[in-house]
Amino acid sequence: MAGVRHVWVRPAFVPVELPGLVLHWRPTDDGWQGLVTYIDRDGRTVTEWLPAANLRPIKSAPQTGSAYG
Repeated sequence: MAGVRHVWVRPAFVPVELPGLVLHWRPTDDGWQGLVTYIDRDGRTVTEWLPAANLRPIKSAPQTGSAYG
């Protein structure tokens, strides 16, 4: 796994997916983990290591509202 990308984050004990950004990947004994930054449901910025199983790639580019992308 490599690269920085936009993902859907499934934090523990949260019933919804939240948009996030993977900053870095690392291999562990239990599989890959991503260092992810996302905004939680209370509006706080969270950066934490999460298992790859809790992350799902966002297929489309984010909409910026600009004609230039």
